[in-house]
Amino acid sequence: MKKYQYLFMMICCATVFISCGNDNVVVDEVWKKQNEDFILNLSFNTEYNRISSQSNAGSIYYKVLKEGTGTSPIYYTDSVRVYYKGSLITGEVFDEGRQYLEEEPATFTVAGVADGFSTALQRMKEGDRWLVWMPYELGYGTTGDLSGKIKPYSALCFDMEVVEIIK
Repeated sequence: MKKYQYLFMMICCATVFISCGNDNVVVDEVWKKQNEDFILNLSFNTEYNRISSQSNAGSIYYKVLKEGTGTSPIYYTDSVRVYYKGSLITGEVFDEGRQYLEEEPATFTVAGVADGFSTALQRMKEGDRWLVWMPYELGYGTTGDLSGKIKPYSALCFDMEVVEIIK
């Protein structure tokens, strides 16, 4: 009798799991397509330059907003001080990096950020300010972030300025 109860419970759990998952697939597929189309359209926009990620998971697209005067390259193991603002394709801001341009810049290691953000930083120099777009594969991927501000399959935009390289 316990075998049948256990089997029945497993079937019920599987049914609930499968049915819950199907509700989100439709919404996720629409959002995913919107984000993929957005990045595809950027690839045809001559205002943006393209850089392939080191992981070969995709490319970022960037536009130089301000040319810096720094000469030292930024390495993967470096720490940097950066002003940044992150937003979605809808324009919704999900992170302002310590009140963008009003407070002290954020400090972090290049290796500790999303692949697309890291890829951009390693091509920038001190004083550079870029507008960077990255596909979901180079951002928070198919899971989004833990806070729920960034949904799965979200392309990300960062307005980022390198203030200082900390070797």
